[in-house]
Amino acid sequence: EKAEGGKKSKKRCLSFVEGAKKIEELNLPKEPLEDFGLSETAFQKILMQYEEDEEVMNKAQELMHPQGKGDPERAKSITVDKIIEIHQFMVVEMQKVLTEFLSLPQESRRNYSSKACETTAELLVSIAVEQQLSVHCEDVEQAVIRHEDVLQRNQEFARCTEQLANMMQHLTGAAQPRVDKAHFVLVLKHMADSTQKAKVFAKKLYEDYRSKSCDIAQAYKRFEDFGESGDPPLAGVEDMTPVEMQLCYDEYSTDPEVRTVWEAAGVENNLMMSSMMQSLMPGGKTSASSSEERKGKKMKSSEIVEMQELMVDELKRTYEATMKSPTASPKTLWRSEVAMQMVQALASAAVERRYGVTAEEMTMAGFQHAAILQKNERFVRATEKQQDILMSVARMCQNE
Repeated sequence: EKAEGGKKSKKRCLSFVEGAKKIEELNLPKEPLEDFGLSETAFQKILMQYEEDEEVMNKAQELMHPQGKGDPERAKSITVDKIIEIHQFMVVEMQKVLTEFLSLPQESRRNYSSKACETTAELLVSIAVEQQLSVHCEDVEQAVIRHEDVLQRNQEFARCTEQLANMMQHLTGAAQPRVDKAHFVLVLKHMADSTQKAKVFAKKLYEDYRSKSCDIAQAYKRFEDFGESGDPPLAGVEDMTPVEMQLCYDEYSTDPEVRTVWEAAGVENNLMMSSMMQSLMPGGKTSASSSEERKGKKMKSSEIVEMQELMVDELKRTYEATMKSPTASPKTLWRSEVAMQMVQALASAAVERRYGVTAEEMTMAGFQHAAILQKNERFVRATEKQQDILMSVARMCQNE
């Protein structure tokens, strides 16, 4: 799938349209999922029904992550630092691909399937890596597998891989037809209702936990039960990824009703939190967003630093409580996603109680002051500690 070589150049030799055309000319075999008319999302839903079946999950792993084709000997010379450098470069190149694709007319973008977008982006980024860094992407994949244990604990590698995944989602989502406005509003209203119920529940749970009406194990059980008893999915309405929702909002945001339910649903706050967390990690960059123009509670950057440090203190206190509780030992096999959400919710409630600032308002203020906070050692250190604690919670649940 590699294009013709050439001398190193700072400019990509192929545009997105040219790259897609070359791939089409290769007449590559269809993806297995395409043969069955399945999207990856639909396939993942089917897999969930067999998550306890080891044979099914092993075959799915082989399908989704085929064995690498790189040269193991060449891969040995690629160090962890080099892998990080390569992935940082890939983020820059992927951003160029995404920017170019989004600049195409909407009608042109609709001509490409999600898979075509993904394959073209991989080709263009691979060409850039091989031309600029003189390394084969297949060898990089082998090196990543070789250093997997170390990379799993590397925050910069995690930041890069998350950024690449988010940009790929944005790219493939930009090629898909948008759902109609009525459908979008229906989804947002459903989310807004669920969000409000979750806020009420989290506040009550925190007050009960703070007053010692329930211990941490009971708090987890209530949190898990609340998640399982949540509102059922809307009948006949497919799930939408955050990227798909953002693209729909960009298209329908001139409608006052859309803007109102969008804010109530809290989608943008989640996107902003993800973006801010990425930008505040070492080497991160703040993403431009119209969200910066939204009005929110005015706060000084120094106040946000204090809130973040309190957030970390509360996270640490809650995590330590889970470790001390005999009924909260890893033997009980807590679900990591539930446990992480619980400790984050309790910590956010503690911040709101002391400062009168909701998690959403803190996110908004943090995004508005991101350029300053990124250079604030106390805030960056607290943000790193927050990620470390949440990862520790996940490891506890996985009995590591």
